[in-house]
Amino acid sequence: MTRKQKRLAVIGGGVSFIIAAVLLVMFAFSQSVAYFYMPADLAKTPV
Repeated sequence: MTRKQKRLAVIGGGVSFIIAAVLLVMFAFSQSVAYFYMPADLAKTPV
């Protein structure tokens, strides 16, 4: 592999890793978003 190909492979791998991490965080957040309450909601109902 030439230097340009190595650089492109590293950048592509990094971008792929970041995309995968963002997708995992979004999936985890969408699964647990029901567990977060606004302070006004907490004030209305007893804990």
